[in-house]
Amino acid sequence: MMKHIGKYVKSVCLVAICVAIVFSSFGCNTKTRVTGDIEGEVVVDGTITLTCPQDVYSGDANRASIRQWVSTFKSMYPSVKVKEEFSDRGNWSARFSAKDMGDVFWLDDTQVYDMAITNKSLMPLDSYAEYFSKDESFGLDMNDVYAGFYNLGEADGRLYMVATNCGQNTFTYNKGMMTQAGLPMPTDDWTWKDFKQYAQKLTVVGPDGALTQVGAAIRLNLSPMYVPFYLGFGGQWCDTVNKKITLTTDENVLKGIEEFVGVLQNKHIYPWMTNMTYGGDYATAFANINDDNVISTAAIWQLGSFASLADRAAQYTSQGIDWDVVAFPLFDYPATPCGSFGYGVFSYTSNPAAAAALVLSVYTQAGQRAINQGAGGAVPLLGSLKNETFWHLNDYPDKNFNAFVANTETYVPSQVTCEVPSVVGNIIAEGMDQLFKDLYNGSVSVEDSLSKIETQANEKWSTLK
Repeated sequence: MMKHIGKYVKSVCLVAICVAIVFSSFGCNTKTRVTGDIEGEVVVDGTITLTCPQDVYSGDANRASIRQWVSTFKSMYPSVKVKEEFSDRGNWSARFSAKDMGDVFWLDDTQVYDMAITNKSLMPLDSYAEYFSKDESFGLDMNDVYAGFYNLGEADGRLYMVATNCGQNTFTYNKGMMTQAGLPMPTDDWTWKDFKQYAQKLTVVGPDGALTQVGAAIRLNLSPMYVPFYLGFGGQWCDTVNKKITLTTDENVLKGIEEFVGVLQNKHIYPWMTNMTYGGDYATAFANINDDNVISTAAIWQLGSFASLADRAAQYTSQGIDWDVVAFPLFDYPATPCGSFGYGVFSYTSNPAAAAALVLSVYTQAGQRAINQGAGGAVPLLGSLKNETFWHLNDYPDKNFNAFVANTETYVPSQVTCEVPSVVGNIIAEGMDQLFKDLYNGSVSVEDSLSKIETQANEKWSTLK
C-alpha cells in the first residue's frame, strides 16, 4: 500500500508468534467477547480506537492514507470519535492478553485464520456487512469487491478482515531486450505457455556456458510464486472441510509443480533473492547473474505488489532502461496470486457497531478513494473503480497500470497460511523452500518432495483441534 509495505512480509512471523502465545490468558479479564450478530437497533456513535503498526505506517506521508480514510468516515458519522494510534507491534501480545487492543486493528492475510478461528480474537463482520449494504447512504456493495481480496478476509466461510490494498503479483520487463529478441511487448492476456516461450527466447548463453541474460527473475520461495501452480492445472492443494493437504493426492497439483520445475531446470528463470547455492550446471549458468545486477540482466522481473513499483521504476531509470508492466500470466485454470493486509474488529470491542462501520467503510467508493489516493495509496479493490486513474503514479503516466487490475476474476489467495493453520502452512512453506534448494544443488524428485510435505502437514493438522 505504501513504500514500506515490503517490510510487513518480513515481520509476519514475529507477529504470528506474538499473537499465538497470548490468547490462553484472555480469561483473566471481565470483558465479554462479542459475536458480531446484530441485536436490536444499530447505533453508530461513541468512541473507537484504530490501532495501526508504526513500522508499516512509518512517517506522516505513509500515514496520510489512514487519516484520509478516517476523515472520510467521520464525514459520514460526525458523532463518532476515532482515536488513531500507531504503535509498536512488539507490545501487541500483552495488549491482546489484557483485552485492551484497539476496537479496530491491523492484520495481514496470513493471520486471519489463526486469529479468527484458533484464537477467536476477531469479530465476524457478515451481519454488519448485510446491514450496511441495505443502507444506501453508506454506499456498500459487497458484490463490487474483487472476490479474491474479499476471500482473503474469510475463514470458515465468514468475513473477518477487510483488505485495504491490492497486493497481486505482476511482472516488469525490459522493453529493449524484447525488441532485440524480435518479440512483441507482452500483453495482460498472455498465458503461461507464452511466458515460457518469452523466457526461452530472452535467455542468452555465452560461449563459456554462463548466461549473459536470463529470461525472467522470480523469487521462488514465496508462496505467491508456487501456489498458482498448485491451482493452475486444475488441482486443489488443500481440503479445508476434511482438513487435508493434497499436494500429491491430487495429481493436478503435482503436474503443476512439475511444470514449474521443468522451466527452472532449463535455466530460463533466475531464482532472485532466494539465497540459493548452485551446484553443477547451475553454478556455471548463473556465474555472472546475481541479485545486484538482475535489474540489467533479467528481461522479465517479478514485481511483488504495486507498493514496490516506485522503487522498481527508480531502479530502471537509474540504469537508463525503458520498461513497462504486464499482468501475471494466465494458466489453464487461471489463478492470479493476490495478497493483502487490512483491518478487523477486536472480538472484545465495547463498540461493535461503530468499529464494524469503520472497517466496512473501506469497501465503499468513498473509502477506496480516501485510502488509496495520494501518499500511501494503492490499487482500489472495487470493480466500479477499475478504470479510475487517481491511484496511478504521477511520475510514470504512460506505464501499463491496467496490469494491476487485469484478470481480476482470477485472483486467488496466494499465501498458504491464508488457507490453513499457520503451523500447517509453515510446514508447506519450509518444504517448498527446501525443494528449490535441493533442485539447484543437484537434483530433486518433485513427487517425493511434495509427498514428504503432504505427510508432515497432514500429521500436524490431525493433531489440531
